[in-house]
Amino acid sequence: MSTRRGFIKSGCAACVLTASGMSFLESCSTPLPMVKATGSNANVVEVAANSFTAGNMLVVRTKQLEYDILLVKNGASYKALYLRCTHEGVGLTPAANKIFCSAHGSVFDLDGKVVKEPALRPLTTYQTEVINNQIIIHLS
Repeated sequence: MSTRRGFIKSGCAACVLTASGMSFLESCSTPLPMVKATGSNANVVEVAANSFTAGNMLVVRTKQLEYDILLVKNGASYKALYLRCTHEGVGLTPAANKIFCSAHGSVFDLDGKVVKEPALRPLTTYQTEVINNQIIIHLS
């Protein structure tokens, strides 16, 4: 027969494991499409607008940056988020509707705002524009 204290401990442990497991599973969702971007100079990255074959997110890899960029399509506009955690500079993992830091548990929304600490600052965003069916990401 278990004691009341033992029952409460095991119940709390089950809740913590379930909550952390749900967060872990959400961060391990299907990988997003990735493109290797081109650029005419060190301050610009170009991505073909037709790279969005399914969904509204695309991971952009470029030689100019250490970490990838998450490009989020919202109608005719695009948001470019640098996938580097503002807490301690660790690479981030984008998922269906959030961006996760596997090192310390920070979570960001698709606008780059902090949803869950320890990160306190939003993600770095880059200005974008569309010219001749090319999405131009300005890195400076």
